[in-house]
Amino acid sequence: MTLTNQAPPRGLPPGPRWPRAVQTLRFGLDPYGLFESAHRAFGDVFTLRVMAETWVILAHPDAVRELYRHGPDELDSGVANMSLRPLLGTQNVLLLDGGEHLRRRKLVLPPLHGERMLAYEELIREATRRELADWPLGVPMPTLPRMHAITLQVVLRAVFGLEEGERLDRLASSLRRLMTWTTDPRRGLVFGFLGPDRLERLAGFRRQLAEVDGQLLAEIASRREAADLGDREDILSLLLRARDEDGEALSDRELRDELMTLLVAGHETTAAALSWALTEVARDPQAQARLADGEPGLAEAAITETLRLHPPVPLGSLRRLRGPMTIAGWQLPAGATVASCSLLVHRRPDVYTHPTEWQVDRFLRTRPPAGAWLPFGGGVRRCVGAAFAQFEARTVLDELMRTLELRSAGTSSRRTGRRGIVIVPPRGGRVVAVRRRAPTRPAAPSSHPAAPARRGARRARRR
Repeated sequence: MTLTNQAPPRGLPPGPRWPRAVQTLRFGLDPYGLFESAHRAFGDVFTLRVMAETWVILAHPDAVRELYRHGPDELDSGVANMSLRPLLGTQNVLLLDGGEHLRRRKLVLPPLHGERMLAYEELIREATRRELADWPLGVPMPTLPRMHAITLQVVLRAVFGLEEGERLDRLASSLRRLMTWTTDPRRGLVFGFLGPDRLERLAGFRRQLAEVDGQLLAEIASRREAADLGDREDILSLLLRARDEDGEALSDRELRDELMTLLVAGHETTAAALSWALTEVARDPQAQARLADGEPGLAEAAITETLRLHPPVPLGSLRRLRGPMTIAGWQLPAGATVASCSLLVHRRPDVYTHPTEWQVDRFLRTRPPAGAWLPFGGGVRRCVGAAFAQFEARTVLDELMRTLELRSAGTSSRRTGRRGIVIVPPRGGRVVAVRRRAPTRPAAPSSHPAAPARRGARRARRR
């Protein structure tokens, strides 16, 4: 990207001239091809027209950093994501803007970050072990459904503190049915082309949404009355106890929208990242052996690299300009929607050596360059669940590598599948698994390096 001292051109940058319907279809079927061909033709800044949206796409880290330097008084993100409101509602950290977004972020972030997050490690390992117990061996099997089962169990139990049983199973089943409106290809087209207003009027969608909402609101009401609310560590209980600077608590509707956002976003993208990681690990026996040996930091590096090469969502959080603004050498008009493109930024040869190769230790003891690793967006709109998602993914990968040895089933990493807006491996990321012959290290209730310090801190507090 080259910036000059000349006056920046005004308006939207050029982009493909194909009809909107053609761009939408290619976005759904071949997102890599769409973004890469536009990048080759138009450079680091270009415009796409997909569904009812018009996006200015940024494909250079400098442009991304420039965008993220602008604050909530200049850019809105919630309004640019309003197409998600039928499912998630509007009173959540994803769709709020300005001061209200920052207030809500302070309330929602603590349960998903730091030492609080580490309390869920054994829950994650237990859910993984349960899924591995009946994993079919010696035959090609898709990893994606298995990863969905793990991540949905984890997020439901972490959010609600529910144990296995009828209530957990009923909520999981209802949520799966509702999610088909975004993950099923035919229903996804309905979601995309009808738009949020007409979708909200569909009787089938409203019926399934009401079923999930009823269960969420019942859990909220029950937990408010729980005698042990002050002692519970699940996310719902922590959110019920949270207060803003004015001492205000979240209402039932605000809690419902935050919980729905965590449930929907909290397992689809993590499952996709894990499925991609397993397909890559299966192709690399040496990397797999190192992971099975428990090399310190390698599972985290493997997940970071997987999110670089295979970001589950191709665009970072959208930003809508409140007024005219110069971004990446273009004087963009008020109302323009700008998005960083992780698919392009993550594969730049001037940023990453051999950018289309998966290298398990690329990020071992090093961090990605600023503005060049964007699976969770950035700036003040960075996903509040990013730390939890990465922690969960590396814990699942670590536990799985203790137990199984994977072989590739021959699926190309170049092809992709889709579950709504999430890019997933084709054919569900098929691999062949066998039991690891001899454990290379003992199973442990907690393999995270911070766990001993956490236990020591608790002993110190008791003293």
